[in-house]
Amino acid sequence: MLALLGLSADRLTTDPYVGFSSTMPLMVETADDVGTTTMVTSPTKLRWFNSQSFAVPKPDHVKRVFCVGGSTTFGRPFDDATSYCGYLRRLLPYVDPATQWEVINAGGVSYASYRVAAVMEELASYEPDLFIVYSAHNEFLERRTYPTMYESSATQRWAETSLRKTRTFTAMESIVRRLRGQDDAPIEMLPGDVDERLNHTPGPVDYVRDDTWSADVVRHYRLNLERMITIARRSGAAIVLVEPSSNQKDCSPFKSDDQHFDRGRGLFEQGLFDEALAEFTAAVDRDICPLRATSAIIESVHSTAAEQDVALVRFDERLRAKCFAEYGHACLGNEYFLDHVHPTIDVHRDLACWIIETLEASKWLRGTIPDGETVARVDTEIRNSIDRDRQAIAFRNLAKVLHWSGKFTEARRSAEDALRLMPGDLESQFVRADCFTRQGLFREAIEQYESIFEAAEYEKAMLPFAYLLADTARLEQAEFYATLATASESPKTRTAAFELLVRIHTALDEPERAAEANVSIDESTNE
Repeated sequence: MLALLGLSADRLTTDPYVGFSSTMPLMVETADDVGTTTMVTSPTKLRWFNSQSFAVPKPDHVKRVFCVGGSTTFGRPFDDATSYCGYLRRLLPYVDPATQWEVINAGGVSYASYRVAAVMEELASYEPDLFIVYSAHNEFLERRTYPTMYESSATQRWAETSLRKTRTFTAMESIVRRLRGQDDAPIEMLPGDVDERLNHTPGPVDYVRDDTWSADVVRHYRLNLERMITIARRSGAAIVLVEPSSNQKDCSPFKSDDQHFDRGRGLFEQGLFDEALAEFTAAVDRDICPLRATSAIIESVHSTAAEQDVALVRFDERLRAKCFAEYGHACLGNEYFLDHVHPTIDVHRDLACWIIETLEASKWLRGTIPDGETVARVDTEIRNSIDRDRQAIAFRNLAKVLHWSGKFTEARRSAEDALRLMPGDLESQFVRADCFTRQGLFREAIEQYESIFEAAEYEKAMLPFAYLLADTARLEQAEFYATLATASESPKTRTAAFELLVRIHTALDEPERAAEANVSIDESTNE
């Protein structure tokens, strides 16, 4: 009867709160000379996704695994090859050699759950056997509003879980939404591509504490997890969720108005690890610019997996157990993460192994769990294939992002990682030098700048070095580098250099030269 009334259960896979102003498919069709059709990553999406491909229709004896999520799934700051997806691609044939395995990395950089669900809707038409979902850290990246959001009670969530696959549920949901005035409420249209709030401001200044909005984000996230499960099951595929994990010990909040992180560091240094962990967790949860999964997000993963009977990869739990075994505490930090959320290559390898163990425990995968020797052999093969220059550039890019966000300790570490792989790289040295300056380590900064200029006249560093020298009363040296900067092609840089020269010559009691520099300011400004 409900079907005759046109109440389709497809409503359960749509997002009632956001849509997209334009949609470009992730995968596009190509054909070779003999007519074999292959789906490849659209060139328009390669800014956010790895290049991947697979055949359509799916060949016989193939099991097709789609890994979806954000930049951790992508493999940032590197790429697919060293991601957990890359390790799964190499390890699964050892588990079940009789099966032809396809592991497609569909992780999108900065993709939040509502965008991941849209990707899954597309991929569901390509005969998936399994979706692996690691999506949790990007929920607060984009601006959006929830004018019609309402909170479900535990009883309501239980009822939804029980009825969710039925047309009866769809009819009930439709009636309730109309009674609440939600059914006709316009959804918010987001850009087709990710538009991070951080792209529009210098650092996280746009973020303010808004507990109501944060709670709405968590409820929307939970709804999207449920959508993903429905999408997978409708396509006939299994689905597993990955418990998120992040760097708490060595990554301060991106914007904070409390002392939880500092207290955590103090307690950790005293060996009070449990108390420190509580403070580190509070620091993540109270971050005004939350770029790591909060406790509420993590709890949503746990409860949704339990209520929907979905296998859960206990990534955070396993990683903390590893940390305790290796260091005697469970405070995750730089030992396992390259920045705030992106794991080291070693941890990507471990995550792939834990996913395999979870799949085997859930009876979806049958075979032999790879032993340590096999994992080590695969690990060596993957590491031997790494392009050192590309890896160095990835570390350098990560350093620049961290520097932009004001995390100078972390940025300096990434710049140093880049320099270990690509010694003498001027841009990495410049990031390192500026981090020293901003941390008040002026001697180290000057030494780094001097090393840069021994190698080349690096224009980008001229004016910052001149400022540093002037601020540390090395006025003659500052004059030299400021003068070099006046030859810049950038009018803004030239003007700033002349302004600094006015200041230097005034301090040196050289009024005529200060006046000349002042005239040059007007000339540079009028160009």
